[in-house]
Amino acid sequence: MIPPVKMLKNVIYSEESAIQFLFQEGVIKMPSHCSTCGNSGFSIDRKQWRCTKKDCRKKVSLFNGTFFSLSKLPINEVIEFSYYWLAGIKSSQLGLITGHSTNTISNYSSYLRQLVADSLDFEDLIIGGPGIIVEIDESKFGKNKYHRGHPVNGAWILGGVERTENRRIFLIEVPDRTAETLISIIKRYVREGSIIITDCFSSYNNLHQYYDHFQVNHSIEFVDSETGAHTNTIEGTWNAIKYRISPRNRTSSINKDGEITNSAIDEFLLEFQWRRKNVSNLRLRKGFLDALKTVFYI
Repeated sequence: MIPPVKMLKNVIYSEESAIQFLFQEGVIKMPSHCSTCGNSGFSIDRKQWRCTKKDCRKKVSLFNGTFFSLSKLPINEVIEFSYYWLAGIKSSQLGLITGHSTNTISNYSSYLRQLVADSLDFEDLIIGGPGIIVEIDESKFGKNKYHRGHPVNGAWILGGVERTENRRIFLIEVPDRTAETLISIIKRYVREGSIIITDCFSSYNNLHQYYDHFQVNHSIEFVDSETGAHTNTIEGTWNAIKYRISPRNRTSSINKDGEITNSAIDEFLLEFQWRRKNVSNLRLRKGFLDALKTVFYI
């Protein structure tokens, strides 16, 4: 999915080698014209583009508009960190491997989540299609105070996963679990003609108006004895997501007034969807490079 770390040695050996790698991959590109004089000629002066027009000579960073434009770390260290992050290494281990502080690891992990999240198009999150089975469920992402009692300050997530080889997925935080809310989101993210399987939660009861809909009563059995319907795929997906999101990052981004607040959970959910989209196609490395090329930073 991603190359062995030994193949990265020549890239992360120095900042110069890392910059050369970004040139080769098309992440760094020469500007089309000088923003001051309109000239289209540039030379490289250290880590800057320099306009070749003698009466201008304006300079601009090589990394202008790229993910690296706001980085305080050397570029080779950012690439090395990104490699370990892509490999799914946990934050506690990243500190031991890279020597960076907890704060630096937290910040760059967040930057990378934002990068891949911004690279997703709405179409990337639409799943299902004629004859494709989609399992739907909702799950509470909460944290327990002192690991006891009921989850507090958590987020309800509605999810759907295709029962296909690629297991494409959508994950949306919801303000409530009413039929109006859940069905409207399902209609938005699941294509017409899909076959939907849910549990017997009452909010799903009217889905048969829009899809072929089967339900399994989990209070009796986990696989419907008559239809064979089950939601094992989405249940397993919840376990995988919660493994990746630590309890401290499972707080809701929707307050009691229904307003969006600052929360990391949306970033984590989008990261999971991005990884699912790319890992299933063995495109994790290419997907990351595409994100670096297409997401523009102002």
